[in-house]
Amino acid sequence: MQTSLEHDSLEEASADLLAFVLAPQNWVMLSELRARPELRPGQNPAYQRTVGKLRICASVDVTPTLDVFLRIAFRAPGLTPNRAADHLAEFISPRIPLLRNSEWQVQVDSRGWTHFMRRYAGTTLEA
Repeated sequence: MQTSLEHDSLEEASADLLAFVLAPQNWVMLSELRARPELRPGQNPAYQRTVGKLRICASVDVTPTLDVFLRIAFRAPGLTPNRAADHLAEFISPRIPLLRNSEWQVQVDSRGWTHFMRRYAGTTLEA
């Protein structure tokens, strides 16, 4: 089993992982995941990084209707949604400013991951 890359700081992990996921050739086409589950960011170590006990998973997801969303998730022992939001702010700040009133959807799943998701492209992509 492959493991995610380890980093000494959230800043290093951010620089590495965001550079990877924001490159259009690494965007995840959600319509392809059923046929190719190994491409799922949660199962593909290329979309994951580790800083100590903190695990990070990020992707840019493209829906079948060509809407584009940035998804960043965190998991660690005892991680609360508030602490995960602090990690999010630190994680994205070098590349994507966290603006006041920016809307992020937040979800905690049954495996303990805290997911943050927001629209990445302002409008639907056009083919």
